[in-house]
Amino acid sequence: MRLKNEPRKKDTKQQFTVAAWVKEAGFGSSLEEDFPPYVVDIYISDLHLGIELDGPHHFKKRDQNRDEELFRDYGLVIWRYSNKEINGRFKSSFIQNLMRFAQGKIDAET
Repeated sequence: MRLKNEPRKKDTKQQFTVAAWVKEAGFGSSLEEDFPPYVVDIYISDLHLGIELDGPHHFKKRDQNRDEELFRDYGLVIWRYSNKEINGRFKSSFIQNLMRFAQGKIDAET
């Protein structure tokens, strides 16, 4: 996750991969969505869910603080995955988790 005033990074193969999985599950998504002062890698507006894809240079405590701040300020839940997870055999597990999360949202509204 980058700060809004930092230069936009190039979208990664992993972002496109996860966006395709989100689409396959029946949801739309956007890449590099602004939640000032941060930018989330992938945002699923129907679920108000942010997905962060972490390369090798991420700091757990800093990322945890940002995730907590995004939840506090925007009610945005953040899921974090390493690029290594996305590159592995992770697709079906990701889609199952996404569908469970969506069902939980539906159940909470009824």
